Amino acid sequence: MASVLASRALGFFREWTVAHQIGSNSITDAYYAAFTLPDFLNYLVAAGSLSLIFIPVFTKYAVENREEEAWHVFSTVITFMGLILAAFVIIAELYTRPLVALIAPGFNPAEKARLVFLTRLMMPAQFFFYQGGVLSAVQYARGRFAVPSLAPVIYNIGIILGGLLLSARIGITGFAVGVVVGAFAGNFLLQVYGAVGVGARFHPNLDLRHPGFRLFLRLAIPIMLALSLTFTDDWFIRWFGSYLVPASITWLSYGKTLMRVPLGVVGQAVGVASFPFLAQLYSERKFEELNHTLNATLKGLLLILLPISALTIVQRLPLVYLVFSHTRLHGADFQAIASTLAIFSLGLFAWGVQGILARAFYAARDTLTPAIVGSALTFLNLPVYWLLVKRAQHLGLALASSIGIVSYTIALYVILRRRTHNPETGELLIFSLKITAASVISAIVCHRILSWLEARVAWETTHGALLVLVVTSAAGFLMVGILAKLLGVSEVETYLRKLRRRASA
Repeated sequence: MASVLASRALGFFREWTVAHQIGSNSITDAYYAAFTLPDFLNYLVAAGSLSLIFIPVFTKYAVENREEEAWHVFSTVITFMGLILAAFVIIAELYTRPLVALIAPGFNPAEKARLVFLTRLMMPAQFFFYQGGVLSAVQYARGRFAVPSLAPVIYNIGIILGGLLLSARIGITGFAVGVVVGAFAGNFLLQVYGAVGVGARFHPNLDLRHPGFRLFLRLAIPIMLALSLTFTDDWFIRWFGSYLVPASITWLSYGKTLMRVPLGVVGQAVGVASFPFLAQLYSERKFEELNHTLNATLKGLLLILLPISALTIVQRLPLVYLVFSHTRLHGADFQAIASTLAIFSLGLFAWGVQGILARAFYAARDTLTPAIVGSALTFLNLPVYWLLVKRAQHLGLALASSIGIVSYTIALYVILRRRTHNPETGELLIFSLKITAASVISAIVCHRILSWLEARVAWETTHGALLVLVVTSAAGFLMVGILAKLLGVSEVETYLRKLRRRASA
């Protein structure tokens, strides 16, 4: 959690650096759109889900004391999929121009030319992401989280330094250079060191008929072929956003980045830490314990994310002023980013919960079900993007994103419940309603507190915004805790007791 917090803070500073050095305009729109094709390549080879796919495969051999075979499969995956990705990168470099015409059709010729250049520059980073993903997966499977969790920290530092050191000379290109350097250093070079530390053994081979490699492909192919909303959401936002006024894509990117800070710190950390244990419980056929672990994980996640979501919606403007007050952004930018942040935050809890639910399927070596559900909801939600962007421009895109992720989360949970016969579903639903009620009531009270403070504090400054946020957030979280206890949420006291025990230890 500490490393993810550092990563999200740096990711936050990364976006601040773009706003400070470049601002919010068609140039930054092209920069954010330039991630689309590289991200698609990453998605095409399931690199973004490597730890979710490879950990169950590796764990299967580890718990059967067949470690040599585990490392053999590891080597096969790195060799074969690395070659495939290298071929995709070369093809994408050759055909970047016609491909980006599909990514951002609304851009004018100058914006498209900039998009082509930045896309080509950042494409090779995907090779480092893929290889680093496999190297991180074996560390997770061994219960080692420190080195893999530093990958995004180094990656973000690379982008920040690229922007600070080079943007004065080469503009937005400096950030793109930082993308490649950060990916090589954090996601590849550092992970080689971490994998060696857990005893990784690599011997290049193309043993494509090995049962372990076939299992890997069986798990990976559904994710490669699917169009999960968790991945396509950014693509839709950039595609529709290219037709809107300049800076729309940038506003949406900044709003979503701010929403992802608590999501990453809590949701990503919980998901990464819990997944190897869920996979192990499934491999050992301990289904009752697996259900219990899953329920406890979801409760802990909701207990944190629902109040954060409610308080973020209330404090959206001071939060944006705190972050972007010393940049090239101005009042209209602040209002636009704050509005998108509030709408994205409606789906904050769902972004966290769906990550855990998907991992529950992957732990059971079932990647097909999330792929089918995700693809179906992606196509069903596409008209929602189209309708809402016509009605509310960039705010419509943010709302379509939240509607889509909530629908996906509900669908995954319903299917998982039927499959696992989870006996605590009713209890989990009641828990969620209680925390939602406590969060909403606290948010209403905090809105009054915020209004009172804004009339007395110069909140449109860095220090003023910080003061308002600290006071309102402290009151909000305290109120959520009190209300939750009054509503009979026993988990609050349980978690506090565990925290006190950890602190005293």
